[in-house]
Order: sequence, then C-alpha cells, then structure tokens
Amino acid sequence: MRCLFLDLASHSGLLACVTEERVIASEDSNHRIGDHELIPLFEKTLQAAGWKADGLTHCACVIGPGGFMSLRVAVAFANTLIHQLKVPGAGIHLSDLYAARTPHPSLGCARDTLSRGERDGERSEKNKELLWLHSTKKHELFVRGFGSYASLWPKAAHVTVKEFLLHAAEIRESPLRWCGELIPEHEALFKEKELQPVVLCPLADVLPAFLGKQTFTEKLLEPWYGRSW
Repeated sequence: MRCLFLDLASHSGLLACVTEERVIASEDSNHRIGDHELIPLFEKTLQAAGWKADGLTHCACVIGPGGFMSLRVAVAFANTLIHQLKVPGAGIHLSDLYAARTPHPSLGCARDTLSRGERDGERSEKNKELLWLHSTKKHELFVRGFGSYASLWPKAAHVTVKEFLLHAAEIRESPLRWCGELIPEHEALFKEKELQPVVLCPLADVLPAFLGKQTFTEKLLEPWYGRSW
C-alpha cells in the first residue's frame, strides 16, 4: 500500500505518505489552505517520500467535520486523485481517527510490541468508555459515544451543549473520558462537569494500522458537515 492521507479538517492538519508499516513522509497543515497551496504541499510530501503521484495505490481523506471550505478543498482534491489515478479511496470521519489514537488501557501507545491479531483486539478494547466531542458553536457541538457510551450516541450527532450535558448525566462513570477538539469555553465547562481529556497517541504511531483497516472503494467521497438544523 502506498497511500496518501489527507486531513484538512483537524486543528492539526496533515498530508502523509503511508505504507502498511509506517509513515514515510508527512507535512503539517495547521491553517486553512486553498487549492493553490495544497498542490505544492502534496508535491513536497511526495518528494520527501521519494514517491511519484502515479505510484499511489490508495487515497484516504478526512471528510469531516471541519470548516466548510477546508472540507471542500480536501475532498475535491482527494476525488481528483481517485478519478485521475484510478485508485480506491476512503472517507474517514474525524471521530474514528480520534478513537484510533486512544491509548490501550494497559499498554498505552506501545503498539510495536503487538502482533497484528493483538492490534485488532486492542482496537475494540480501547474504544470502550469514550466520548468524542467537537465544538461547532458556543452552544453546539458534535458528539459520538464509543463502547458503552454508544448507547447514547452510536453515530456522530449535532446537539446543543445543554442537551449533551443532560444525556451525559445518565452515564454513571466519573470522570467521563473524552477526545476531540473543543473551544476553550467548552473545555472549561466540561472540566467542571468531570469530563477528562484523553492524552492521545501520536498519529504516526497508529496511522498505518488504522488505514489498513479502512474500506477503500472507487466511489467518490462526500464531505460530512453533520448539521441537521
């Protein structure tokens, strides 16, 4: 696998050339970039990896949530590669990427000592008792539950902060563990409510195995904006 990974949705965006074993090269993109900036960044990443565009075999792109223009630029670029290079693509929801970076309860981020089968078991174990949170506005956010929390939010949902706190109160465990991206107001509020942020594993440590588990198809990708009202 020679996969281009593209994330312009996160606060810490990234372009990376990834194989089954490791991240070969990467370039950060922690600010909004347009089409005219993305192509040179793409070429720089390929050059650092020693790859050619026509040597790519897969393309994976974070499809949301994120800024409207950032998602449009990223998904349009990924679709161009999928169509022109005739490679399969995978759309990745930001919540899945964050969940994959949650440390193993007993092994932490020390994945190099695990066999492939143990990694598979690890993924299902580490997703227990975890909330993914993503601020959208001062009074709104996206939320998704993993493990036992999935009974409340099995898929990413757009809710008000008031609604979230009401449902979160139904969870008896304390403190509640969360990962994601919050504005300072939400971080302060949720800290008062005993929501505890998870220290994430470095993306480079989990990205090869994570991409290896994705479903790649020839279907073009669509941005995920997630708002229903």
